[in-house]
Amino acid sequence: MRIALQKGVDMINKELVKQLAAAQSAQGIFLSASLSTSRLDDWRQTAPTFLNSEFNRITRLRPYTKEELRTLRDDLQKVLEVLQYEVNPPAQGLVVYADGGSGFFQSVELPLRLSNRLLIEPSPYIRPLVHALCVLAPFVVVRVSRDDSTIYLVDQWRLSREEDLTGPYLKSGDRATGDVPVKEYYAAARQESLVDQHFKEVAGALEKLLTETGVRHLVLCGQHDIVSNYRKFLGPLGSGRPTTVIRLAAGCAWGEIAWDAVASVNQLLAAARGEIQAVRAREMEALVARISEGLGPQGRGVSGFEDTMEALRRGQVQTLVVDRNARPSGWRCLQCDFVSITDVVVCPVCDGQMVPLDDVLGEAVRVAILQNTFVEVAEEVPTLEGMGRIAGILRFR
Repeated sequence: MRIALQKGVDMINKELVKQLAAAQSAQGIFLSASLSTSRLDDWRQTAPTFLNSEFNRITRLRPYTKEELRTLRDDLQKVLEVLQYEVNPPAQGLVVYADGGSGFFQSVELPLRLSNRLLIEPSPYIRPLVHALCVLAPFVVVRVSRDDSTIYLVDQWRLSREEDLTGPYLKSGDRATGDVPVKEYYAAARQESLVDQHFKEVAGALEKLLTETGVRHLVLCGQHDIVSNYRKFLGPLGSGRPTTVIRLAAGCAWGEIAWDAVASVNQLLAAARGEIQAVRAREMEALVARISEGLGPQGRGVSGFEDTMEALRRGQVQTLVVDRNARPSGWRCLQCDFVSITDVVVCPVCDGQMVPLDDVLGEAVRVAILQNTFVEVAEEVPTLEGMGRIAGILRFR
């Protein structure tokens, strides 16, 4: 057995996202900028122009005081200074947060492309980070054969762990017994039992890794008949068909890809990440269908912005699902955090000042993160679009 650990870029995590979600600006002037740093974009030239243009547009539309404008300009300058430094090569997106009033500043690199956006709101705009946590969740790939298998752990950035497992009859070496090598003798005499022993070893190593890491997405790679035989040693995970998402009590989901003997490790992992995206898509369709079935007075489903936001205010939502491409604007109260999707000048709850939000679903995501609600980002799920592009499963009715 060989285990190799790969050094990578620091990963975003739920604790960092929760810390950002809890940050607030008393004046409602927290600056958030998300930028694409992909090589496909000439971002060092275009990003400063975009940021300055958006800053001027936003500050013209809103009645900031001279002191607030001075603070915001200082924050923008800090963001522009970040663009002068090199980002890590795998990074394709950069998110920067600044609040000069409290001295808060944070930058986060992401291994996926982002849309260029600049927002000035009461709290950091964390939706890009939550989306990244969803689509870039670590996963495990098991390349399985009858005598030589490998388990890969892939984090947000790259391969982070590799474990090789060799079948018992290969471990015997090539010593001769008469005219027949031990390897060939074992293969002929009790090949199937040795293959089963190897599959059990691989299954045990996989179970240990999933338990240690909490990873809940898995891709099995190999010839289909070999993978089918290997699945028998995975307990509940091995039931069902390869094209069906199997959800365990621990929330594990899996897919299958074919083994290409000439493919490099990077090519294998790229194919596995594509399969993980397909697995996630099926997961989201099943989750939204479950919510839809639970709508009604006696069910635990909720949908639409107003009903879902009210459930969030009461702490009822266990799982929140939002449409990746939906970003309706709205308003938020600076005093009590009441949120409205319609134009409201004075808060109907506390008579406090309402400030504009570019994305009220982003605010729903922020509230959910603070409540330890599980958040999912769905894409191209027609049922969710018909439910107002936001929905949830309730902890209690």
